[in-house]
Formats: sequence, C-alpha cells, structure tokens
Amino acid sequence: MDEVKAAPKEHPLIPGASRSREVLELRYIELLEQRIAALEALLEQKIPVRSLFPSWAVMLTDVCFNQAPIKTTATTEENIEKFLNGNGHNKNLQDTINSPAETNSTSTRIRFRESKFNDEGVETVADVSDQSQPTLEKPQKKKDLCELIWLRVYDDKGKYDHSEVEIQSVELRALLHIELAHDPRFHTPSEGRDSITLNSPFEPLIHKWERLEDIADPDNESATCKKFQDRISEIRPSTKVEPSGHTPALLLLAVEEKAKKALSDLALLLQQVRTTPELKAYFPALDAQRQSDSIPFDYLWTIFPPGALVYSTLFMRKGQIFIVKECEAEISTESDSGKDRDTKKVWSLVCWSYDWNGKVFNRVPVVFKFKEFQGAKVINTLHCHPLEYHYPRGDKSDLELLRSTLVARGKRFRELCIRQSGSQMFNYDADAVSHGAGFQLLKEKQNEDVEASFLTAMIFGRRRRQSRAVVPDKEGKKQHIIGRVMVDFESYLQHAPNIRQYGPMGDASFSHRDDECHCASCTNNPSLKDSQKMDYDNYKGDKEFMDETQYLICPPRVLGYHLETRTWLELESDNIKDIIHLKSEEAFNQLELVKPQKDLIRDLVQSHTSGTRKKPLMQDIMNEKGKGLVILLHGPPGVGKTLTAESVAQLAGKPLFAVSPSDIGLNPAEVEQNLEALFELAARWRAVLLFDEADVFLESRSSHSSDLTRNALVSVLLRVLEYYNGILILTTNRIQQFDIAVQSRVNLGIKYKDLSMIQKKRIFNNFIEQIDDDKLDMDGLQKWLDDDTDAIEWFDALNGRQVRNVLFSAASLALMDGGMLKVKHISKMAKSTWQFQDSIKAIVQEARRKAEVGRE
Repeated sequence: MDEVKAAPKEHPLIPGASRSREVLELRYIELLEQRIAALEALLEQKIPVRSLFPSWAVMLTDVCFNQAPIKTTATTEENIEKFLNGNGHNKNLQDTINSPAETNSTSTRIRFRESKFNDEGVETVADVSDQSQPTLEKPQKKKDLCELIWLRVYDDKGKYDHSEVEIQSVELRALLHIELAHDPRFHTPSEGRDSITLNSPFEPLIHKWERLEDIADPDNESATCKKFQDRISEIRPSTKVEPSGHTPALLLLAVEEKAKKALSDLALLLQQVRTTPELKAYFPALDAQRQSDSIPFDYLWTIFPPGALVYSTLFMRKGQIFIVKECEAEISTESDSGKDRDTKKVWSLVCWSYDWNGKVFNRVPVVFKFKEFQGAKVINTLHCHPLEYHYPRGDKSDLELLRSTLVARGKRFRELCIRQSGSQMFNYDADAVSHGAGFQLLKEKQNEDVEASFLTAMIFGRRRRQSRAVVPDKEGKKQHIIGRVMVDFESYLQHAPNIRQYGPMGDASFSHRDDECHCASCTNNPSLKDSQKMDYDNYKGDKEFMDETQYLICPPRVLGYHLETRTWLELESDNIKDIIHLKSEEAFNQLELVKPQKDLIRDLVQSHTSGTRKKPLMQDIMNEKGKGLVILLHGPPGVGKTLTAESVAQLAGKPLFAVSPSDIGLNPAEVEQNLEALFELAARWRAVLLFDEADVFLESRSSHSSDLTRNALVSVLLRVLEYYNGILILTTNRIQQFDIAVQSRVNLGIKYKDLSMIQKKRIFNNFIEQIDDDKLDMDGLQKWLDDDTDAIEWFDALNGRQVRNVLFSAASLALMDGGMLKVKHISKMAKSTWQFQDSIKAIVQEARRKAEVGRE
C-alpha cells in the first residue's frame, strides 16, 4: 500500500513556500542516496573514505563526533605516500600529475584585468583585452581558469601605478618553486590557496632573468638548461625519494607533458613581463650594461639579488664583505636639511654582516643608501657593489687573493672574540675609532661570569636592574692609540656610551626592523636558509665556523677599551697584538722604594695571583670575605704611588683598571649603579683595580644630614673592600681625610717619604739611558748634575714626577735644536720648574702640613 502523506501546511507569510521546501527536501534525499551508493562502491575497492574529503571537512567531522584529532605531522615515508597517492590538500596531486597538460592558445592562457576608480571614487576591477579594450567575451568559468591573470592597477587620478600577475598554472608554480626557493620575497601558496601573485617590477624574476630565459627556450642547449632538465629527468612520479627541498615540485615536473607546459607558461610569463612599463627601458639597455659594467640609478636594484656577496668599506676604508638580505626596487626620498627643496631620491639596500655580542655570533642587518645620480655609473665605483664586479671580469686571481685575505682576517676576528675572561688584554699601536669615555647606565643583561655575578650580588645585595635606553650621539672620532687594550664585546655593549641594539661598525647604519619571515615555509626551506645564512645566527663561540663564507663576512674591527685613556674603541683586528711577556718585573725593579717594602709587595702580589689555584691555609668565618688584597699607598705627590700600582699590575700580568671620581659621578641615583659596573668590569678582566686619590671616595663620614649621599658612598666602598677578591690599590696624599673604618680593611699600608737626591739621580739616569749615545752628552750631563750647585738646588726641590717632566720637556727642546740633548736644554727646564715651585712654596707646605697630620 502506498504511503499517504499529509498535505503540507503553507507558510503563514509566504504563500507556496511549503511546496518549495518539499521539493528541496526530496532533491536533497536523492543526492544523498546517490552519494552513499558511490561511497559504498569505493569502500568495496578499499579506498579510505577520509581521503575523499578536504582536510577542513575531516577535521570538522572529528570535532563534531569526538573523534581523535588527525595527525598534522607525518614521517618522511608517510609524506611520500601522501604525495604519490594524491592525498594532498585541496587538490588531488596525483590527478594533476597524471592528467594531460592543457594547450590553450595565448588568448585563453592569459586574462587581462584593470583596477581603476570610477567617477564616484570607487575602485572597480574589470576584464579587458590585451589591447586594454573592454572584452566582449563572457567571463570564464572557474573550471576553465587561465594560466595567468594580469592586473594593471591605476591610481585615483587615472595614472598607471603598477602591475600584478596571479599565477594559476600548477606547472609554472612548481617550476618557480624550484627556481625562486632561495628568494625571501617569494612565498609559495599556503594551504587553501591555488595561486601565486607577483608585483611589478617583478624583482625575483629579474634577478634570475638569464637563467629563466635559458630554461624557457625549448631549443636552448646551454649548461643551465641542461642541468635543470637532467635534474627533472632523474625523478619519476613513482620514485620514492626524500621529500626535502623541491622534491614535490620535481615530482610534478618529472612528467614530460607537465614539464613542457611549465616551460611554455614560463615563456608566456617572461614575454608579458617584458612589456611592463617599469621595465620597458631596462631590457633594451641590458646588453650595453653587461658590456660596460655600468648601471643607471633607477636600475641599481637589478644587480643585487638576495644572497649575493657585496663589497664595501665601512670601517677605516677596510674592505668588507656582506650578503644581500633583501632588495626592493622602491625608491624613497630624503632631505639632509629637512627642507622640501633639498629632497633627493634615495635607494636603500639591506645586507647581512656578522658580529659577536659576547655570547654568540649573529647576523647583523646593515643599510646602504645610494643617492640619485645622473647617467650610468661603473659598478665597482659604487660605495657598495657586488663582489663579482670588484675586479675586471675574468681577473679571478685577484679575487681569490682578496677572499683568502678576508678569510684569514675573519679567523683572527673569531679568535679575538672568544677569548676567555682574564686573557683579553693585548698590545695595540694603530688608528682606532673612539666612541667616548665613561660608563653608560646598566642595561638588562644576564652575566655568565660567576665571579663578577657573585661580587655584584654580595656587595650590592641585589641583581642589576634595567635602566633607560641611551640614544646614539655622534659618529666616532678617529685617533691613534698606543698601549694596552681590552677586547671585550660584551662589556662594550653593556657599558660604552651611546649604544643601542648593535655595536658600532665604522660608518654603518643598522636596520632595527626585524622583518625576516619566520613562517614554517621559510624556516624549513633549505634554499632560503642557505641564501640568507640563517644557520649563522645564535652561533656559539666553541663551535668551529661552518664554511668559508662565515669567516668572509666578519668585520675588520673588534670592540674594546683603552686602559690608559679609559676610552671605548673600535680597534682594527689586524693590529691587535698578543703580549709576549705578560708578566714583567722591569718597571717594578726601577721603582724607588726601600727594599723590604718592595719585597713585601712582590711576595703578596705573587702569592695572591698564584694562590687563586690553591686551597688557602685558612679562611674567614664568612666564606667570601678576606679573599682580596687591599693595598693603601699614602705619601706626598710625585713619590711613586701611582707608579707602584702600575708596576704591580705588570708584575701580576693583569690589566690596571683605574677609577676616577668622574667614572662614579655625584648623582645619588647613578653612583651605586656606576660602582656596580666598575667592579663587574674589574672582576671580568681579572684586573688590578686602582682608586687613585682615594680620599675623594673614602673621606671620613659625617653625621650632618647634608652629607648623607657621601656617607652612603663610603659605606658601599667599605663593603667592597671586604668582599672584593682581586687586587685593589688605594692611593692618597691626604691620609688624615680617610674614614677611620678603612684601616681595618687594608691588608698592607705603605707610607712614602720625599725622595732623596740619590733616588732622584737614579730616576734621572733611568730616563736618559733610553736615549742613543750619539744623541746626548752623557758625561757632561752627569758631571753637571753632580757638581753644579744650581742643578743640585733645582732638583732638590723637585719630586719624581717633576724630574720626569723636566727631562721630557728638555728632550722636546733638543728635537727643535738639532736633536742632541744637552745640558742647556735640561738646565732651562729645571730652572723654570724650580722658579714656579719656589713661588708657591708656602702654599704647598701649608697644604702638606694639613694633609700629613697624624701620618708620623
């Protein structure tokens, strides 16, 4: 019996709606039954049903029915099977591989469109013919998509702006995926997208133009084309190979018909690119450019493909190699004066250099700016140019010599960077770039030096805190530096003035915009990683460099500190010299000090430096107290206190790190942080720390409220004296000003008296013995100093520093008078100094009387 259905009720507001709904329901049931029958047939063939649906539908079904989530990662073998069996996203790739290639005519393979603003100011897009006339053809159906969609974009004034091409050809996309994989500007379609879009002037294509033209020519038998064809022929759709690099694209192009279509589509793309307004003048002049090795301003971008090596001189005219990071054709405008009338066109190029931050090596983005010029310039005259143009074409011997020289310099750079604390002191005698003295407020930094970190926490009772950022000031100043320097990148970046994210590199400007793509497609792209040298980042110092290029791009400078002038410097790495004899007793032996005191100082210093590797015989109740050596030197000026500190540093083979009141400052908010920085540096460098004129720091504390800041400073320094475990030397000529608590924290105190005439004569002889015999009258000088009553009177009133000053000034007079040092030169300077000293004798004696109270 037939089933009797009740008459459907009509919709109360829409007559006839119930009938339409019934028809739709019946149609839906019919289609559903057909689909179920089809699926049952497929199940009999043991084809997984899940593979017939797109990934989003499968995932949605899993969520709705509480099924286990689909694995988003797969093994290598699973990925191969997925590709070969056609279980990809959005398209059945196996069908794409096996389906015959379409051979449409040019008119149907490329679709032209225009984007313009209508009279109402609304942007509209319409199909046009290749003659820019509105097409009369009906819009193509989606299933008949063309290979290229070419869009010409106009601005709101109707002026042409740029062109865009949307590449829909699967075969051409596969080919470009292979050829442009190294380019950071080229992204393959993400899941759910079926096309690639490129914008004029199509930089990725232009940078590979010759190669792409070779490949696109079916009759071309060049080495480039043959290499590409051989690579394709090695792969077959059924071959199970590792899916790394470009393997999926290669598998697609391994089908001969697919490869032919890809090359045909590529030829069509290149043909259309040639007609782009931005490039119409470029292609006709291309041959002339290749022959003359010259380039006009507007097409500078064409000679800097990403990953190329370029040459420039940023630091003291020293050659340096960089890697092109990104290269866009866009030209900006800048004005040096800030006025519109001075605006000039500027093109910018961003390249990678390499540097050390004290912990790891990293790539550093450097910006080169090219100001507009007329006509064409020879490429190797540009301040930054591709390395291949640096020497005349074909002159490979000079290029190889340059590369080997820069690689050797890079190895020295790496060696200097990774020196351990305590072995960072070197000799230097060359030009350097100074970036100022003093210490920038501390930035947030994790100190890995255990000794320095513990000292900071123990003395100041806390970890360092972050402070304000310091904006770069002016460019560095070139000056000649002689003496001992500390090479220490981490301390430079932490404490030098006017530092931001990167350390200075000559005239370099840095890009502070991190726009490098870190998506999975880019980070898993081996060609892109190799082109941009991504694996060079976060490179630890204990690892050998990966290849020659890593050495090649190292800068010609290191960052450091000049101990004598207390300035932060960029130092030329080739002129950093190792100290052959780190420990020396020469200066200590010439020190005018009684022998028992000299022996005591020598024994204590040598015991302290060698005792760091031995277990002490005893220790303080508080474990970290009493490990340092604090020496107090007091006495009148010019008797050798500072010289003693300098000779002690040489005796110990350590740098002498002198601290002055200007380094600490007077602002209460900064004093403690600056002290923190100074003691951290001293600990990092294993230095002998010198507080010259220490009475400024350790003046007796007062109960008066106006002296609270000074009292706090003294209290901090007194804690330092107890916990500092290095050698610390205090000098003063005002011992009566010292806080009473200082004496109990001093390991050795030595009082200096005025030098005797015998000691002054020894100082006199030590200096004149440095002069060649043919440039002085030694016998005459000695006789004058021993017998002349004026000479005896003059030198008796001078201290050791003044004796030195007299001799140095006399030597300068001798150079202007034939180069022979004579009695008359020394006599003139000694008399002048004595007269000045005699004029202020009463003032000096009164000052000394007050300073020396209680010293006897």
